[in-house]
Formats: sequence, C-alpha cells, structure tokens
Amino acid sequence: MPHELETLFNAPANDIMDAILKGFRAQVDVKGKLAELYLHKYLVALNDTRIISDLIWEDQDGVPDFKFNYRNKAYVVECKNLRNEIYKKPRTSYKVEIQKTRNSKDGTNTRSYRVDYFDILAACMFNQTGEWKFIFIRSQDLEVVPENPSLLKIMQRVPTEIKDPWKSDLIDLLNYS
Repeated sequence: MPHELETLFNAPANDIMDAILKGFRAQVDVKGKLAELYLHKYLVALNDTRIISDLIWEDQDGVPDFKFNYRNKAYVVECKNLRNEIYKKPRTSYKVEIQKTRNSKDGTNTRSYRVDYFDILAACMFNQTGEWKFIFIRSQDLEVVPENPSLLKIMQRVPTEIKDPWKSDLIDLLNYS
C-alpha cells in the first residue's frame, strides 16, 4: 500500500526521498517538521498520562506550534531546530534562530517574535547531537532586541551544557520559578 505522500505527489517514495536529498531547503523544512513531530510525540506521552491536557498541534503560518494546559494554565510552545554552526566567543554555545518564515508584504519587519507570542521555546538538539531531543526555555528568559525589548533577538545562545534557565525536561521548566 503506497504512502499517502506517494499518492499525493504521484511519485514513488524513493523519488520523493531523492528529491529531498538534492534540495537543501527541502531538508531544512523536513528537519523542522520532524522536530515538531518528535516534540508532538513527547507532548502526547505527557498528555496521555494526564500530566498536561488539551494538547493541540497547530500547522499554519502565524500560529505557534503547540498549545496545552498544565495545572489549569494555558501554554503556547514554539519549536525550533538548533543551527549547525556554533558561537565560539565569548564562550562556546549553540545557537537557535527564532524568527517567522515570512515578512509582511509591505516590507515591515514582522519576522521577529514578540516576547509574548509564545510561552516556551523547545529547541531541538538534532543538528548538534544527531538526536531528536529537546531543551526548553521560557520566552521571558530569552534575549530581547536592545532597541525594542518587546521583540526577541533572532539569534539566541544555547548552552552546550544545560543550565538554568534552560531545562531538558518540560515539566521541570513548567515548575521552575
């Protein structure tokens, strides 16, 4: 039985995979969607055990990736992959780029996220570790644009060794004060 994508594209799976292999942008897009898929699986496990509730995976432009409730409070999560390159100075750290895919058509900067756009950033470690694992940080703990503190900096430092305010466990982050 063919995969749904084979039917959708009227092409065999190997051709679809070869096309992705030859397309840098396609690979970036697939890695982004895989990060969301693996984060979703992590969140589903928390939802199934009733640690979180009302999990929603959004898949549309301009809407954060996930929503859920924890202890009667609503949370919004944005999922991003670490970049391949690292910061070397003043200290070695990973980097994650957090910006929306598109600017508005009138040329205004609408790619930067507002500090209140999401509550939690889930940074996928795959590009640095080869593993679909995540570290989490509250948006209020991310760096802001100095001349406009309502916006988050596009490039954020991520420690190579997890330390506060970053957490490897989402529930630890939710309970972190």
